[in-house]
Amino acid sequence: MHVDVHWMHMPSLFTASETKFLQAVSSIAYANPFLPELLEQERQALGREYVEQPAFWSLEVDDPDKRRANTWRLLPKIERLLDAVPLRMRRDSKPTERELFLYEDAALYAIYHHFHDRLFELAVHRRDSRTPFYREFLAMWKERMQRTEFNLPSGHDPRHLWACYFQIARAFHNVFTSIIGASLPAARLRAAVWQSVFTHDMRRYRRSFYNRMGEFTTLITGPSGTGKELVARSIALSRYIPFDDRSLTFGEDLNTHFHPIHIGALTSTLVESELFGHKRGSFTGAMSDRQGLLEACPPLGAVCLDEIGE
Repeated sequence: MHVDVHWMHMPSLFTASETKFLQAVSSIAYANPFLPELLEQERQALGREYVEQPAFWSLEVDDPDKRRANTWRLLPKIERLLDAVPLRMRRDSKPTERELFLYEDAALYAIYHHFHDRLFELAVHRRDSRTPFYREFLAMWKERMQRTEFNLPSGHDPRHLWACYFQIARAFHNVFTSIIGASLPAARLRAAVWQSVFTHDMRRYRRSFYNRMGEFTTLITGPSGTGKELVARSIALSRYIPFDDRSLTFGEDLNTHFHPIHIGALTSTLVESELFGHKRGSFTGAMSDRQGLLEACPPLGAVCLDEIGE
């Protein structure tokens, strides 16, 4: 018996040009914002629509809103593609795993920028740690990330994702406003501080390193007066803070958790007492028990040992 087998061709989810665009968006979503490579990725994504920008960010010469001109051009293109995906899948388009990753990265990028201004306002002022607009985020997250037509590969927890979004906004504010030089070395320093917070791989950071980076000691070197404490503060205040979806709050205000101590100005006895504490009567003037700074510092806090080389 002769049997003819006819293979049905399943169309791809994205065209070749759309795939190229989304690959550029994926690179942008995880790029170090203080490196000039980000601009090249934006240029690749937008082509002729790209708006020329200075080679790197600087508080002295840049208006952040103007600098986001290319972001505003990217977002409508991304949204149109995201909206088209469910319809295409109902028409028998079968996505590859790579296409699902590209969809996911584009959705994460679009959702973040939808809430960027409000997250940034919260990062700057922190008058109230409640984020009632989390419910709006959750609705958008469910619409984009929990579709019935497909299962996305990463399986994000919306609470964790929201905490990551807030960390990104907070870290950008801390780095951008603390290290303000307009020179190329200053730009490289901002990029290095960003990498010290998020590592060189933000995907891996988001998956597993986000709650471990505080366990690593960071060494900051440079001549006196060059801003080492500003760098330390930028890193310390940019830590990941878990989000509580019951109270709609971030549990910590890191602005109260940074503790610099000038080691070079203390005698060896005082250094020991300041860092590790002492018992009442352990030396002249020790009138009561005292916690050391390393014990009193909260779990999400940071101690900066200034002038440790002395």
